This record gives sequence, structure tokens and C-alpha cells, in this order.
Amino acid sequence: MCIAFWTLDSRINCWTWLNLSNLHYTFGMDLIEGIESEIRRLRMIQLEINREILAGKFRIPIHMGFGHETLAVTCVAVLEPNDSIFLTHRNIHFQIALGASLEELENEYLLKSDGLAKGKLGSMNLMNPIKGNIYTSNILGNNLAVALGSGLASTVGNTGGVIWVITGDGAIEEGVFYESLLIASSLGLPIVYVVENNQWSLATNIDQRRIPIDLRKLAASLSIEFSPLHGNNVTEYLSTFRKIRNEVCESMKPQLVEVNLESLGGFITDIGGDSERYINYHAGAIRIEPSDHGLLVNDSSDPIFNISEKPLGK
Repeated sequence: MCIAFWTLDSRINCWTWLNLSNLHYTFGMDLIEGIESEIRRLRMIQLEINREILAGKFRIPIHMGFGHETLAVTCVAVLEPNDSIFLTHRNIHFQIALGASLEELENEYLLKSDGLAKGKLGSMNLMNPIKGNIYTSNILGNNLAVALGSGLASTVGNTGGVIWVITGDGAIEEGVFYESLLIASSLGLPIVYVVENNQWSLATNIDQRRIPIDLRKLAASLSIEFSPLHGNNVTEYLSTFRKIRNEVCESMKPQLVEVNLESLGGFITDIGGDSERYINYHAGAIRIEPSDHGLLVNDSSDPIFNISEKPLGK
């Protein structure tokens, strides 16, 4: 694990890169502070992209990851050189955690040749193979099946790498989710399935569209270890992901992680007749004014809430 983070000098485009590679495999305060600084970097870059979406700068759909920052930073923090990660249409938080700069994202979303993927992938299929993100798909559940091939290649080639697959509570309703878990467990593939459970699929929440799915029981039925995460606790997330990676390498068996979080940016609207409805955030710009520290919501559903008492960039 090689951690690096950024500190803010004066404005969003002026960051200083600090290498923390000497903190290999440690979870001391310096590492935690570095992770927290990286979470702030994700938030500030996203806020700038959000402002630009509101200003009409981009002509492609962009799915923001406000509320997903702790997950992305801590997951990326435990990746090793031989690991690979498979992303979904909502990938901006992971792209930044993997090292993408504001300028690289802006240019990619403008489809310019100096963008992160040379302007060829835009937002929903954006990948960064150099940093281990070898596949991203806007097709629901598509990355689950593709990751099986990578997992098999890792096993056959004895690379020692772990495959990380990010998916959501909507995609787990697809048959490919069950099939992928079954095959990965049957073949003993080193895959970590991470479910970003924000309770919503487009405009419908879980209660409106289906019965609950108990992922712990599903995993147990397929002989897969299960871990739940919630609350955006940096230390807990880091230690859990590190433990999972070590166990997957040793056992050569997949594991499943469910991260309960909130995609920040939803709002309540009047639907007439003295009735209101909560509108979940899905894509485009959010319309919440952040605090000076980038805080959007004053509770632990906002990753910045847990670290907001510390000055930005410290």
C-alpha cells in the first residue's frame, strides 16, 4: 500500500502532493490524517465540478459521489500494485481517489484530448488502467461478469492480485450478481465485491421496488465471508478493507462487503395537496450550499462531518 495525499495551498487548483509511502501497512495518526486530507480533496474537486455543471460547462451526464468519499479513499488506500478495480457509471469519487486531478476530469468531461482518458470515455465509462482501474461500465451489473475473467486470470497466473468490484443496491437485483458470486466462490477467485448501498435505484427506494435482500445470508449460502460498513469511520473502513484483502489473498476465496451510505444531494418537493416527496439525488448537479469546509449535511452520512473540526488540508 502506497498512500499519498494532497494539501490545499490557496484554491482548488493549487494542491501539493505529499507522498506517504513510508507508512507502508501502518495505521498511525499520520496515515489517518493523510486519508482525511484525501477525503477533503475528493469533496473540493467534486464541489468544483458541481459548480461547473450548474454553469452548463459539460454536455454529458455526470453522476456525483457526494457521501461516497470515505469508501473510495479507504478502498483505494489498500490496493496493491497487482490489484485491479472495476467501477460503475458513478465513478468520480474513485477516479479522484486513484489520483485524477480536477483538470484531468474537466478535460475528459469536455471530451478533450488531454483528459484522463484522452477525451474518449467521458464520465459513465471512465477508466484509468495505469492506476489499476482496468474496466468501467455504465451497463447495470456488467462489470460483475467481466471481473470474473480478471479473477480467473489472476488465479491462473498466480499474480497475487486481488480484484475489487464496485456495484450498487440496484445492480444486485440483476441475475449476474448471484451468478458471479456463485462462480467466484466455486472457482475460488480472489474477488472482493463492494456494494454501495444508498437505498435508491434512480427515483425508487428499496421499500418501493422490492423486498429486502439480506446480503449476509446470501453470502453465507454461497460460502462467502461478509462484512458490513456504515458511518464513514476512516479507521474502521481502513482496517476492514486491509483485513479483507489479506484474507482473500490467503484463502483465495471471494468476499462481500456492503457499505450503507447516502448519496448526498436529495431534496424534498411539494407534490400538491399538502403532500411532500423526497427526491433522491441520482445525477447532475446537487443544489446544497456547502459550508466553508465543504460540509453538506450535519451528520455522519457526510464523510466531512467526522473530520470537519480540523482545518482544511491539515
